[in-house]
Amino acid sequence: MKKTSIFKQLLLPMILIVCVLALCLTGIVVTIFVKSYERQIYGRSQDKSQLVSGEIAMFLDGAYGITEELSVNPSILTMETDIQTPILEDCVRRNSYLELLYIQGTDGMQTGRSSGELADRSGRWWFQQTVEEQKPFISKSYYSVNTGMPCASIFFPMYRENMFTGIFAVDLKLDYLQSLTEEFSDTEHGEYSFVIDGEGVVVAHPDSTQTKELYNYKQMTKTVSGKDKNGQPMVDPEGNIVTEEQAITISEDYQKIITEVMAGNTGSGKITNEGEDYIVSYASVPLKGASDTWSVITLYKEKSVMAPVYRMIAVAAAVALFIIAAAILVTALLARRLTSPIVSVTELIQNASDGDFTVQAEENNKNEIGVLSKIFNKMTEKISGILRKNAVIAGEVVESAGHLKQIETDIEKTSQAVREILDGSQAQDEDVKEVLIQEELLGANFEHLREKSRLLLENAHNTIVSSEKGIEDVAKLQKQNREASRGMADAYDKIMALEDQSQKISGILNTINHISSQTELLALNASVEAARAGEHGKGFSVVAESIGRLAADSSEDLRQIRRQQLMT
Repeated sequence: MKKTSIFKQLLLPMILIVCVLALCLTGIVVTIFVKSYERQIYGRSQDKSQLVSGEIAMFLDGAYGITEELSVNPSILTMETDIQTPILEDCVRRNSYLELLYIQGTDGMQTGRSSGELADRSGRWWFQQTVEEQKPFISKSYYSVNTGMPCASIFFPMYRENMFTGIFAVDLKLDYLQSLTEEFSDTEHGEYSFVIDGEGVVVAHPDSTQTKELYNYKQMTKTVSGKDKNGQPMVDPEGNIVTEEQAITISEDYQKIITEVMAGNTGSGKITNEGEDYIVSYASVPLKGASDTWSVITLYKEKSVMAPVYRMIAVAAAVALFIIAAAILVTALLARRLTSPIVSVTELIQNASDGDFTVQAEENNKNEIGVLSKIFNKMTEKISGILRKNAVIAGEVVESAGHLKQIETDIEKTSQAVREILDGSQAQDEDVKEVLIQEELLGANFEHLREKSRLLLENAHNTIVSSEKGIEDVAKLQKQNREASRGMADAYDKIMALEDQSQKISGILNTINHISSQTELLALNASVEAARAGEHGKGFSVVAESIGRLAADSSEDLRQIRRQQLMT
């Protein structure tokens, strides 16, 4: 299984957290800035629409006021051409935005005109509307071929002694509105405003083509002049230019804005038209009389007006990358500082697992690493002591096993001698038979003692194996120390197991001591029986004495082992 250092395990999550925080913070800042800037753009766009709307209203109100004032002028009400004409001509001279002033009688025949010939206008729509409603109004815009610019007309009913006597009309040149929209537009950067009348016809637009061709955003048409074969405008028999209507297209959301603004509403929003995104605002132009509402629409090309935001986002991204790089460096240094003590302790544990228990960890840290270092030092000291103690005990066990082997050999020789004595004493008297019976019992005891000795040797061998296994377990325990606190707990269990093995060794020594005592008692009984047998028991007495010496030697060896065990 591939190992990953704690430094990497700690560094990667910390870097991830820092990067996420930096990106989130950058995203929040950018979002706040973008929203704030968008609000400023919306506000600026709305302010521009309101400003243009106010300028147009002032312009039309001025013309409306002049028309109203002249319509009640007593000289005008005389309906005498010689009196009316000089007044009309003077008014046009003093107001450059007035193209033509004229007065219609109730029969449609003009009685006065600032320029040109008097004519009958009874068939015109505006004459019929004024006669029927007898209310002042501003007409829809139209393109004047004579002036080469868009125009509009104001119609005022005239009264004399409360009787309807005629219509006062003014044709306005709207070139001022054209210059106004151009002044408030920056087409190079996609910012412009335009004006439409109550019928949706473009009154003023930075793109003069839309005014010349009478773009109508309500009917979605434009009016173009017919051309003859030579490319010249076509005219009808009365001398009027022949025109035709062609369809225009705009996006659906653009059409919704047009509908909103023609309903007299004021607001803002976003649209997409001809593949470009725009921020748009709109405002109505309040007009006097029974006039349909005119409107101002202001568009900002989002790509252009949001360019500072995009630059700011690029700068913010660069700053975020710098912050992330700096944060990664600081995080790496911090992670290195935090993991360095852990790595040091890990290396010491690795050395200990390889059998070097002389290593000592620094206990300078006052945190959990310092506590772990203290525990590690105590553990290595205790394991070293246990290993030394077990080495001494194992040597003593091996030595005791050698003595027991010698005892077994001597007992075997004694048993053989006893059997030889018994074979030569079959003809003796009843006392000798009694001695034989005792000898058989002694032989049985010798066999029992031999079996006990064999078991004792096996136990001693098992003890040595267990000690070796304990040493192996300690080695395993050392490897498990890499798992820190859990490995230390396992080491403690193994240490206690080794102490149990030491207790077992003490039990074995007690068993050997017991066997030695029984052997001495058996030797004593054999001596007594040999004395009772008299001359025939001398050989048996020699055997008993030999067994007694073996028992005494065993007891002395046991005392030496116990003293050595107490010393360790």
